[in-house]
This record gives sequence, structure tokens and C-alpha cells, in this order.
Amino acid sequence: MQSTFHDPLALRLPPESTDSRRRHVGDLALEDSAVARFNALLAQLDPNAPRVSADQLVTLARWLQDQPRERAVAVLAERLRRVEHLRRMLNDSDWELDAELRERSRMLISYLQEVNDLIPDDLPLVGQLDDALLVELAWPAFRDQTLDYGDFCAFRRDEQPRGSGAERRQAWENTRLAELALLQQRRDVRARPYAASQPLPPLFRVS
Repeated sequence: MQSTFHDPLALRLPPESTDSRRRHVGDLALEDSAVARFNALLAQLDPNAPRVSADQLVTLARWLQDQPRERAVAVLAERLRRVEHLRRMLNDSDWELDAELRERSRMLISYLQEVNDLIPDDLPLVGQLDDALLVELAWPAFRDQTLDYGDFCAFRRDEQPRGSGAERRQAWENTRLAELALLQQRRDVRARPYAASQPLPPLFRVS
């Protein structure tokens, strides 16, 4: 029987409700213009991310409020921790980012620093829901780079390569490429027919 993996900290965008007129998160009325600005930023961060409606935000806020408080806080904190990782990457002189990704990273961080964004941060519990949702939906555009950076940090800590930042990055890349080449070689060997099924070449010739 196939088991289904359950992520206790999942934050999934719900489907649209049949009542698309819902606009209130607690006492806060979500303005269409604010939702549109949120979606415009999301599209800049990741053009492939889904658009978000006020109705979906209302549903997600109600779901969050229905969770045990410890779980709700953990769901939000998990997304905000990703941004701290992104911030460290931006400030690390050993790591090089292209200008476009650097700018998109700054845009994401800047939104999270706003107090009165789509959902004001001072609202109990749900105040950071829009921040967490923006991170969740835009994260595919940042994931590969942050995974590489995390691996580089582990390599730098464990191997302590010398030289400039560029030289340390090159040492990391060379090490990982060598490991990948070795892994591919082992896979190729396992994929070959067993030696017993092939005629063996003579080890020496008898005259």
C-alpha cells in the first residue's frame, strides 16, 4: 500500500470558494488594490507562481486560526527562516549572485520588512500570513540557489578551503563535480551486463 507523505507545516493555497465575495480577515477588509499589488510583486519574483485572490487569503487565514497555536506559529516561522537564509546569502562576500536574482531577493526581503503590507503585521497570528505565503509561492525561483549556497557553506565549514572567495567557490565546485563524475561512473558500471555474460578476454597467451 502506497503511503502519502504528510507535511505538518504545509502552507497550501486553497481553491477558490463558491463565495468569492469574501474580503475580511478578522476585522480587516482586504482591498482589491492591495491584493493586486501583492500579485504584481509575486509575478516579479516568480512569473510561474499562481495568482492569489482575496477569497483564498480569507480561507487560508481561517485555516491558520483553526490550527493549534504552536503549529500555526511554526508554519509561519518555517517560511520566515528561509528568508533569513536568503539574507545571509546576499551578505556573504564569498558567494556570487547574478544581478537579477540579487534584485529579486532584495524585493522579497523588502516586502517582509513592511509593517503595513497586505495584512498588517500587528494583527495577532495572521499578521505575517501574507509574508509567509509570498515566500511559499515565490520560493521555487530561489530554491536551487539557496540549496547550492547551503551546500557551499557546509563545504567551507568542513573543508576550510583557502584563498579568495572566488577560489573557495571554485574549490567547492571542483569537489562537487568530481563527486558527480564518480557517482555517474558507478552508475554506468552497475548498468552494464554482468561480466559473466560476456566472453572474457585472455589474460595471457600460451605459445
